[in-house]
Amino acid sequence: MCAGSALRQEYGQEYRRCLEREFRRGRAGACSDPSFGERLRRRLREEPALLGALQADAPALLARGLRGRPDPGPALRGLAGAFRLLELAAANLYLFPWRKEFGTVQTFSGAYVHLLRPALPEADLVRSFGRLGYERRDPHRLTLSRPPPGPELAAAACGFFACRLECEILAEVVLRLPPGRTCAEDLLEARRLAGDVEACVEMLQQLGTQREAAADCGVDLYRETPAKPEDAGGEDAAPPALWRDPGSPRGAGDVPGRSWDCCGDGEPGQEPEAPELPCYQLHSCLRRGALPSYCCTTCQQLHAGACAAGQACRNRHRGQELRSERQQRLWLQRTEVDMLLADGSGPWS
Repeated sequence: MCAGSALRQEYGQEYRRCLEREFRRGRAGACSDPSFGERLRRRLREEPALLGALQADAPALLARGLRGRPDPGPALRGLAGAFRLLELAAANLYLFPWRKEFGTVQTFSGAYVHLLRPALPEADLVRSFGRLGYERRDPHRLTLSRPPPGPELAAAACGFFACRLECEILAEVVLRLPPGRTCAEDLLEARRLAGDVEACVEMLQQLGTQREAAADCGVDLYRETPAKPEDAGGEDAAPPALWRDPGSPRGAGDVPGRSWDCCGDGEPGQEPEAPELPCYQLHSCLRRGALPSYCCTTCQQLHAGACAAGQACRNRHRGQELRSERQQRLWLQRTEVDMLLADGSGPWS
């Protein structure tokens, strides 16, 4: 049995015992055992990967639920409420499999419309209820067809419970940052890379500070290197002019080709031989369609905002923050060309 399956079984069994113990005490519904909840919350705070072990699609659910939300705080509260309802649905089926009212979920009114649909995409809701044995029979309802065995229902309820706790943990991180300091994408990336909550908060605080500093002393990608290097934060702070002809020492040619800055090692006043043209790469943290926020001129790589490797580069290497969308897109365009040339598939190969 793999580690993820073992953890899912371990916590699912404990969750199941909690449900049954509370049921014997006259309390039915979602998990209300404070001891179990606190133990699971504490471990999730230190090991965010545990969430994916308890429910494989949990990270994707969170990402889609927060996508396009400029302020993750309210969205996280809505997601926590949605996961509690999904947990309750699984717990009800486990405790009361014979009750007919649990055989249908109305999708045109009630909690589904006001709490579930605003928090998660419809396809994710249908898949989540599908784990409990529900199928869509018509546009207005989900009908219970084949309820899973009791242990599977308890494990599903435990997974939704863990998702709810993770939303509360992320909301705690947001509250520890200045208002409007972080976006949902940075929050999830920092949570995944940093590990425990304290490291996540520290990474996001550092990222916010660096972005503020970059906004105060940013450099225009089209601007030539200033007369005094200190005016732009050092020689590496000035990005290469995109459209300079490398064959023109004065950069007078406006040729839209592979035209990065010349980096010859010749003595002053000498004409360079073959110029060294730095070739940049996209770090693995940048997914398709994502824009970079940092350029490390030492490693010659572009990084996403919450990338751990990018944070290390900021501390040890030279580079620059890409503060505007125009800068980000231009650097992305240049690097994609570099990578094409390195593969031998570009027009100048």
